[in-house]
Order: sequence, then structure tokens, then C-alpha cells
Amino acid sequence: MEPHRSKVNKKSIELFLSQLELPEFYNISLEQYPTDAGTAATILMEAYLDGNIDGKNVIDLGTGSGIFAIGAGYIGAATCTGIDVDEKMIQLAEHNCGKLQCKCTFIKTGVSALTGSYDTVIMNPPFGSVIKHDDLPFIKKAVEIGTNIYSIHNISSYEFISGLYSKYLNIIRKTRIFIRVPMIYPHHKYRYKEIESVLIYGIKN
Repeated sequence: MEPHRSKVNKKSIELFLSQLELPEFYNISLEQYPTDAGTAATILMEAYLDGNIDGKNVIDLGTGSGIFAIGAGYIGAATCTGIDVDEKMIQLAEHNCGKLQCKCTFIKTGVSALTGSYDTVIMNPPFGSVIKHDDLPFIKKAVEIGTNIYSIHNISSYEFISGLYSKYLNIIRKTRIFIRVPMIYPHHKYRYKEIESVLIYGIKN
């Protein structure tokens, strides 16, 4: 697939990403939930306009369906990598990549074992609502391997997360967003629920 640099806009990214297939089942112990195409497109467009996608080495931590890695490839990333500890998610991401004719690399690994260096990290990590502080290994790894970090967190942890990132990053933007989560677990009561969240973008000091 050739990068779509000539018509990069949020709508085109969202339409492209809406073609991704989603998992049949989600693992609550890993706090898995999908990133919707609209949210992913918004974040990818921001990163693109910041100059952190086109021609860059991009990694998606906790890739799930592959949405950020595949989206980055669609708008011109030099390399796009996705990692996930769940083998079924890796298989799904690879399937989506093949379906949409992308060139991405997907690796089954826990985030703490990851090595390397990347221009841009994009992630929607666990919020730590199931297992407390389950997001911390993602934050630690992001600032270890990445230069530009785009990370989504529950708005309730904003002060703590912002303070933690400030130790390692020059925080450029904090954007309030709403993630649309479908009814995927037995305790969910609504067909969809919007989770108030914050997108933090920072550059490593």
C-alpha cells in the first residue's frame, strides 16, 4: 500500500480505519477495549501535523487490532510496529494489515521486554481500573524508547499521570477527548459509553 500523503485528513483516516476487523472477545484481565476509528484518526492526524508520522519510525504499544500502527503506515510512516502480549490480538492485527495491504510489523511481547528506539510512540494503554497502576509499565517504556509520545489516559488519573510524564517529557499538549467504548464485558450496561479521557503529547527532554 502506498502512503496517502496527498489526501491526509481526519475523515480519510477514519474511513480507512473503520475497515479494521475487531476482536470477537476481549480479555478483561488485560483491560482490553477497542480504540474507535474516530479517536484513532484524531490522534494520528495530530501527530501527522506535528511532523511525527510521515517518514518516521512509529510504534503502537498494546496494538490490539493494529489500529495506530496501520493508521500510521497509511499516512506515510517509514516503519510502523505494533506490540501486544496477546497472541490473538497479534494475529488479528496481522490479518487487518494483510486485508488493507499495509506494511507493518507486529510483535508478541510484554511491554517491559521491548527494546529499540522510535521517533514516535502512540498508545492507548490500560487505564489501571482493573489492575491498579497497570498503565505504569507502558509509560515507563514509552519514555525509554520514544522521542515523541502520544498517550491516552483516564481523566481521573490526569494529575498523577501528568506529574509523572513531566519528569521525563516536555509536555506540549493535553487534550480532553472521549473514547467510545462498546458493550464488551458482562458488567457493561449500555450499548456504548463515552469515557472521558486525556491525550498527552510530550517530547523527551
